[in-house]
Amino acid sequence: MHEIAFRLPVSGFPEARFTSDYLYAGGSLSLAGVAVVEAATRAALEAGVAARLPGSDSVVRLQLVPEPDGPSVRVDVDGRPAPLASSVWAPPTRSAWIHASLALAASAAGFAASWFYLLKADMLADEWARKMGHHTAGWHLLLTLTLFPASVWGQRAGIRAVQAISLVFFLIHAGIALANGNLDDLRIAIWNALSGVFFLASVVYGNTAHRDMDPALAFERGALSR
Repeated sequence: MHEIAFRLPVSGFPEARFTSDYLYAGGSLSLAGVAVVEAATRAALEAGVAARLPGSDSVVRLQLVPEPDGPSVRVDVDGRPAPLASSVWAPPTRSAWIHASLALAASAAGFAASWFYLLKADMLADEWARKMGHHTAGWHLLLTLTLFPASVWGQRAGIRAVQAISLVFFLIHAGIALANGNLDDLRIAIWNALSGVFFLASVVYGNTAHRDMDPALAFERGALSR
């Protein structure tokens, strides 16, 4: 079964799915699981079929168009082309930048904790502390290079990935902070705790960023790119 997702250029920017076989022997376009327009044969699909959208005066048209690289499916509503869902890109919102900044702050606090691990290692000739310093510095460098761009430019999937990773590192930093909560290691505990707080904030605030990055909202604002 061959399936292609489109976004219809109407209020709500709903996702519609074209379903056919790989030979395009007919096909249908469905909205919320309900067929809106159907073609019984490939010939009908190539000629183009149209129908009104449910509860609307708008007309959606479905057609199989020949191309040099093979046929492609075209969908339009009242003459306005429907983009492929995979090609829709919502520009980063203010909340996406804030979410990315929270993840960046969490990594920065983790870097600070790694620095104090290295100071402790030099002061006490503690190889375990030295390994922890190098380990945490490496991890937070990786997080800095991945979480910030994933939140800003990774769309809603990127934001969810940042939330999941932030939850894992919140638990890690909370455990390290508790393990070092004595006077000798207070600086390590504080910076790990601060990193954990920022990671937790990233988890929670990510829901706001995810909501604001809805392509439907970008469509309504006229800010959608593709």
